[in-house]
Order: sequence, then C-alpha cells, then structure tokens
Amino acid sequence: MSKVTYIAEKPDIGKALAAYLWPDGNCHKEKGYIQHRDTTVTWAFGHILGLASPEEYGEEYEAWVNYPVLPKVWKLKPAAAAVAQLAVIKKILMETDVVVHAGDPDREGQLLIDEILNYLQFKGKVQRILINAKDDESLKRAFAQITDNKRYENMYYAGLGREQADWLIGMNLTRAYTVNARKYGYENTFRIGRVKVPTLALVVNREKEIKGFKPTKYYELKGIFEKDGIPFKAVLKPAENLPLDEEKRIKDKNILQAIKLKIEKAEVIIRDVQGKDMVQHPPLPHSLDTLQVEANRKYGVSPKEVLTAVQDLYEKKYVSYPRSDCNYIPLSQKEDAARILPILAAIGIAGADATDIEITSKAFNDQKITAHHAIIPTGIQPGKLTETEQKIYVLIAKRYVLQFFPPHEYKKIMFNLAVADEIFTGSGKVVLQQGYKVYEAEDPEMETAESNVKLPSLAVGDKIEKENYSIADKVKTPPKRFTEGTLLAAMANIWRFVDAENPNREKLKEVKGIGTPATRDTIIAELQADTMNGKPVGPCMTKIKKELVPTEFGTSLIENVDQSLTLPDATAEMEYTLAEIAAGRKSLSEYMDEMITMVHQNIQFAENREFPLPKGKAFETCSICNKGKLLRRYSPKVKKYFYICNNADCVSLITGRKIFYEDDHGKPVVVKCPDCGTILVRILKNGSFWLCSKCDKTFNDKAGKPDLSMKNK
Repeated sequence: MSKVTYIAEKPDIGKALAAYLWPDGNCHKEKGYIQHRDTTVTWAFGHILGLASPEEYGEEYEAWVNYPVLPKVWKLKPAAAAVAQLAVIKKILMETDVVVHAGDPDREGQLLIDEILNYLQFKGKVQRILINAKDDESLKRAFAQITDNKRYENMYYAGLGREQADWLIGMNLTRAYTVNARKYGYENTFRIGRVKVPTLALVVNREKEIKGFKPTKYYELKGIFEKDGIPFKAVLKPAENLPLDEEKRIKDKNILQAIKLKIEKAEVIIRDVQGKDMVQHPPLPHSLDTLQVEANRKYGVSPKEVLTAVQDLYEKKYVSYPRSDCNYIPLSQKEDAARILPILAAIGIAGADATDIEITSKAFNDQKITAHHAIIPTGIQPGKLTETEQKIYVLIAKRYVLQFFPPHEYKKIMFNLAVADEIFTGSGKVVLQQGYKVYEAEDPEMETAESNVKLPSLAVGDKIEKENYSIADKVKTPPKRFTEGTLLAAMANIWRFVDAENPNREKLKEVKGIGTPATRDTIIAELQADTMNGKPVGPCMTKIKKELVPTEFGTSLIENVDQSLTLPDATAEMEYTLAEIAAGRKSLSEYMDEMITMVHQNIQFAENREFPLPKGKAFETCSICNKGKLLRRYSPKVKKYFYICNNADCVSLITGRKIFYEDDHGKPVVVKCPDCGTILVRILKNGSFWLCSKCDKTFNDKAGKPDLSMKNK
C-alpha cells in the first residue's frame, strides 16, 4: 500500500483531519504528527519558511547603504521556532509516496505547503484538499473533492510572485529612502511597503482635507405640511436665478426670509408625485473585512481583535474559515440550513426560529465563490465563549439567519409641492413588506436619505391643509477622520478613492482592494507601531480616542516618496497581474522583471530627491568643508548618538579620515583647539580626554565636553 501524508497549514487543521480520519481515536500521536498504519497527518505553523534577509545574500548587505538586493536565486530560511517541525516533516516525507496538500484554500495556503515540498525536494505524488471548515459535514465534502495538486500550480506561482515582489519593494525601497533621507537629517526609518504606503496616504490626505477645510454656513427653508392628519416634511428647492454656492445652496439668510414672507399665506398644491417599487435584499453573510468593519463600528473591537476572535471560533469548529474575502455561499450548502438554523434558534439568535428554508437568497451563488465562501456557522453549538467571541459569533450567525427571510419591499415616493412660484421637494417610503427588517435594525450609517418615515396619500392637484415654515442654519462639516474600522473598509473598497476616469478603478473593484483580509489589520497596526523588527522606527500614525491621525513623520513619508507609491494604482496592477498568473495568462518571470524595473525607478527617485529639512531641525554647517551639514546618527554597536558631515568628500585635513562629533542633548559638540583651531576629537582610552590631532595637545573631559582651562602637555 502507498504511504499517504496529509500536511496541514496549522496544527488545529491537522488535528481536525486526524479526528475525521480516525473518529474512534485509534491512532498514534507523536510530537509534530499523528499516525495510523500507512497514513500520517502532520502540519506547518503557518509560514515556517521565509525569504532570507538581504545580508544572507552577502556580508556587504549588512550595511543599508548597499542596495539594491536583487537575488538571482531566492533563498528560503526556516523560522527559528519551526526548525524542529520542519525536521519532523522531512523525516516523514522520506517514507511517503503521496502527499495530500491541506494548506488553506487560498493563494497563501497554496504557497505555504508547496514551498515546504519544494524546499525538501519531495518527488512523489501530490494531491490537494480544500478545507473551508472543520466540522464533520464540511470535511466530508472536502474529502469527496480531493484533486491533483497540479491544478493549483499557477496559484502557487501567484503566491510566490506576491511574496518575492513584496520582499523586493520592502527591502530595497526601505533602504533607499531611509539612507537618502538621513543625508538630510531624518532619523526615523522610512518603512516602504506596497500596501502600507497607500494606506498611510489615505490617512495623511484625509488629515490635509480636514486641516484645509473652511466651515461654510448656509441656510435651508423647511416646511412641515399636513394632509389627512399626517404631518410630513419638504425643503425649498432654490431657483436657478438665486445666488447659490457650488453645491446649489443659499448662503444669504435674507433671501430665504424674503421667500418665507412671500409664501406664508400662499396655497400649497401637490404638483408632482413619483413612486418607484424598491426591493432591498438581506445583507450578505460576512467576509472577514465586513465582519471587522461592523464589529469596530458596533462594539469598538479592533480589526486585530476580531481576527483573533473569529480564528478562535474557527479552531473550536463553530464557524467556517475566518480569513475569507467572500460574502457568498455555495448552493450545495443550502441544505445545511435545516441542520444549522435549529441550533441557532436554541441559543437565542434573533429570527432563527422564524426562517423559511425554502427561500434562496442572493448569497447562494456558485459564480461568486472564490477560494473560500463566506464566514458562516457550522451548526456545532458553541460552548462557553469570551465576551468578544460571543459578539463576533452573533454577528456571523445573524447574517446567516437573514438569508432565510424575504427581502424588504417598499415604494419610494418623490414629490414636489408648489407654493406660489416656489417649489418644495420631499421624499419618503411606504413599506409593502418588512421582510428581513423585522429582525435587522437599520444601520444608521447605511440609512437612506428619506426625509419622511410616514406619508399621507399624495395625488397631483391635491391641496395641503396646513403648513409651517422655518429657516434652518446649516454648517458644511469637514470629512471624518478614519477609525481602524473605516480605514479597513477603505482598504477593502479602495476603488472608491480613485478618480472615475482612472482605468485602474475597475481593476481595483475586481481585486477587492489593497491588502488581504488576513493582512489589513496587521498593516494598520504596524503603521501605528514605533518599532520594526525590534528596532525603533517612529510611528506613522497614532490613535486619538478612536480616530487615526498621521504623525509628522507619517506625513513627511508620504510627501517625500515617489507619488506613484502613494496611489493604490500600483497595487491594483499588481493584484490584477497576480490574478492573471493564477489563471495561467501571464508568467512569473515576466512579472518579476516589471517589479525590478519599478524598484530601480524608485531608487533613482530617492537618490535624486532633495529631502526638505525635518520640522524643528536646524543644521549646523560643517566647519571643515563649509559645504556639508552635520547630521545626527545612532550607533547600535556603542548604543549612542553621534554627528557626522553629510558631505561624502569631507575628511580631516590632518588625518584624512571622517570626523565623528559627540552628541550633547541633540546638538553636536564642535570645539576647536584654542592654539591652532583644529577640531578636537574625544578619545575613549584609559578614561576620556580630548585630542588636537594637529598640535597633539590633550584636554580633560568635563561632562562630555573638553575643558579648555585644563590643557595637558
């Protein structure tokens, strides 16, 4: 018999596979794998292999000034915490005939396991199983559809392209911009990332809009009318011959006061009524990004906390795959509702006991399924949950329940009232069928602009019985700052921030934004962090209450990089191309050539850039060359700051070497020998003293400065 090995992406999936294969527990458990006869289940820990760091391609790359780093042959390196598990997998593969690739059903999951097989040079047969949830019903479905892994080869190449392109951009451009900015006095690290920079640009540009915004007062003439005992509202539609602003609003209150005076005794007649039947379908089940947005808006839970909670729910088998970018469900899973809904009703999910399983909502659509389907309950009744897990589970379950209710149907009414020679306009709706809205409160941010919840019967020519007019003072308000939730929504729907004429707008719709559901929360968190790989770098934005505000450095970063990096267009092109690679319509090598060209273009931009002086900085001109500026640097080796001239040709006229100046609370210590005018240099040997390299005189050190009154012979 062939020896078969299942390799899962994470231990929890591996254990779920083993539990399904051997439900009676008749298997042998070892550290790193589970086995029964000729079948073994083992696992990775996510990415247990990663691309090697630049210095591993040559010692010269330890210095950031040496770039670009463009590997001819890419090196993979096991993560320190995963070396033992990789050894376990290697030993198992030596005795394996068939591998069943059980990575997550997406581009990254495909890459992760394929990388291990390639790294360990496995030559046997490889099959693929796609697991969307860990409950028995989902696993049964997955096992019935095991296929040849060759079918997913292009998806692997797409994952490889994403991984290598991100490395090229991050490693090279972070070095190029940081090194060249430091020539002009910048101390923070310019963290350049394909998704990070356009995400930060959203926050920076929004802050500029807010700061540049000038509040503008305007006025509206409102009327409250009454017919058949039912009051309703309408607003004056200003005539075109009145002085209006660019948004056709009245800024002169006196104009409205004159109109009000004119119409107060005038007859009000219904001039026009238009009705349109509207159908509002239930909101689709959650993908990770819509779940994160709703949880942040409703409960203030951060995107990262949401991912942690839904991951825990998934590992406990209560919900399906958590990192999904899809809001649809395969039609074949509709029959699961008969099993899932009673469980949800038993735990008190609103509406679960009033559903109609004969209804097939728009969510059940095989054409819309990507590598995953929407996040839905599995039908396993949850045990004890944390407060956050409970909130997240209910959000997921409610969206599933709503798929088994009819749509909300109403008639949208638009009407005009004639008052003397003025026109008042209004709107409202007449509910025909509440449908799912019986159990779904209206989202205040998604409400329509209907001005009237209830309207009387309106017909052209009817007269209005009562009216009352008032002038409302209005102020045009600035746009709102982003929160973590709204920024995440902006990343997922980045096309909304692209000009309608931009051809990349449609591409961005297709690729579902910038970043992935699994990485967006991390990107937002990293932009707020003040360290990178354990080293201080300076945050690019900060959170004040719930609002995200760019730091001075974050704003400076966006202002000083090539503007092509700040636009989502590059990511749109990249994701679109990766989709082409996954579909087999473009080669990986062709794509990587394009990425290398882009890296070279940005390096050239960084090297030619004259970075403006950082805010609050005043440079001291070098007294040796009288051309360069003394820039502050930090030495990790001796753990202290120092100053150096940014003129590469500037050296000591005596020794021919670069001069390093001591730091005194953010200022360089520049002291000349009182006898010959040569810059004194601090010597740390057998104590501390200051030396004139020309006349060879020394001076005692006093609190980090030379004591010129204590000259030594």
